[in-house]
Amino acid sequence: MEYFQKKEINTRRSLKYTYYVSPSGRSTKQCPALLFVHGFPDSAHLWKDVIREIGDKVSGQIIIPDCLGYAGTDKPTDTGLYSFHGQADDMVDILKCENVQSAVLIGHDWGSVLAQRIYLHHRALFSAVILLNTGYMVPSDQFFDLATVNEVTTKAFGYPQFSYWDFFTASDAAEIIDARLERMWQVLHGDVEDWMKKLFCVPNAMREFLVSSRKEVPLKPYAQKAEWRDAFLAQFRRDGFSTSLEMYKATVTNVQAQSDSRLLSESLVIDVPLLFIICSRDAVCLPQLMDTAKQQGLVPKLKEVVLDAAHWSPMEKPAEIAS
Repeated sequence: MEYFQKKEINTRRSLKYTYYVSPSGRSTKQCPALLFVHGFPDSAHLWKDVIREIGDKVSGQIIIPDCLGYAGTDKPTDTGLYSFHGQADDMVDILKCENVQSAVLIGHDWGSVLAQRIYLHHRALFSAVILLNTGYMVPSDQFFDLATVNEVTTKAFGYPQFSYWDFFTASDAAEIIDARLERMWQVLHGDVEDWMKKLFCVPNAMREFLVSSRKEVPLKPYAQKAEWRDAFLAQFRRDGFSTSLEMYKATVTNVQAQSDSRLLSESLVIDVPLLFIICSRDAVCLPQLMDTAKQQGLVPKLKEVVLDAAHWSPMEKPAEIAS
């Protein structure tokens, strides 16, 4: 991405977004742009190796924003500004600024969920959707109750899938993480058997690891590279972790349920080609999350591919994802 042009835009919501655009390429109906949307707790930098692997194999524009709350983009503390429909409109403002006529959406983690909503709110702009790790989370106006969800997933999968959300939505979470960023890097990228399940899906496990004096854990090979670790530390030493947790708060406080209620009078079908890249070592974003969409016939053009990878697949398997 070193040759990409860095740009800024003030959206219709008066929020400043930073984004990166490939130096060549154009967007037409026959030659769609690629819009890459990162998740937690990343930035446009997440996609650098995937973009390097793509090289000159695509002729459309490549556009990579820093999402709301991250890196060069504004970091509001008003949770309501993180609604899916608001962020979807912001992303479309970027595409319109670049005169994009058609695009393919590519999202990872929360970026995958946001990509789904961008499509549903602005489907005429998009010719295909690619979801990494996180399947189609079907919109609902039912209020989200974290305790109930964790009870249901414990019965279904044997563990509370979103146990870590209790920590991420706690009032002291950002303060704890900010003081222990190197420990947080180990939380995210530890190379221990079932590490994500042990840290994310066991009550209080993440908090206890961060504040404890337990010895360091080995890191996955990609996470040992200074280019990844140093970028993470620099980003959050500068910005703090608080606004990277807003998407969790927006779900738990039902900002997103209210946002999704806007979609329920419209079609929820993703009726363009949809690629779901499943990562077999991801304990949180399980492939079963796509089951409801399949059962309801909402993904008629779905193709699924399984990678032997954990959650941060763009870092771990960039060549396979580019392919």
